[in-house]
Amino acid sequence: MDDMRVLVTYSTVHGSTAEIARAIALTLCRTGMDVDVLPVAEVHDVKAYHSVIVGSAVYGGKWRQEAVDFLKRYGIDLFNRDVWVFQSGPLGHSAQYIVRSLPVNVALLAEYLRVKGSATFGGKLDGMQGGPVGRFLARAGLQGDYRDFNEIRLWAEQIARETAMKAVISRNQAGRLSRSGSRR
Repeated sequence: MDDMRVLVTYSTVHGSTAEIARAIALTLCRTGMDVDVLPVAEVHDVKAYHSVIVGSAVYGGKWRQEAVDFLKRYGIDLFNRDVWVFQSGPLGHSAQYIVRSLPVNVALLAEYLRVKGSATFGGKLDGMQGGPVGRFLARAGLQGDYRDFNEIRLWAEQIARETAMKAVISRNQAGRLSRSGSRR
């Protein structure tokens, strides 16, 4: 599957979402895919990729604006690719199971892009970052790392399976077309 190029791109504030993006990329690399991992601000083109995974930290129920802008800026090119999205940020042991839906503006973009799937992963708060809100949340008992890297790996493996199946089907269809064309 080394001919399947995948971009994992993300927007993060304190690095937690970047760590999730790298974990997704590592899982995909282990399946034999060619994967690039970049912050959304460093992506200048998506045309070289078969699949794109976009992630954003969530604050106050909203994606980071640069991640939303990425989906808008590359919408035409993403429309013709397999796209998945993820978000990270819910804090607390049950928050990641409660906050599953995408913010409305992102959900609309995801529908337009025919996103293959989405995931919400818990966030991380060390209490030293995030300014007054971060300190308040830490005092409220939400300090900690709520990311489940097993769940992240399983989601990435699902993406790898779907991508591999699509590649096999495309190759089989291309083989049938070339064989039927040579019989004429």
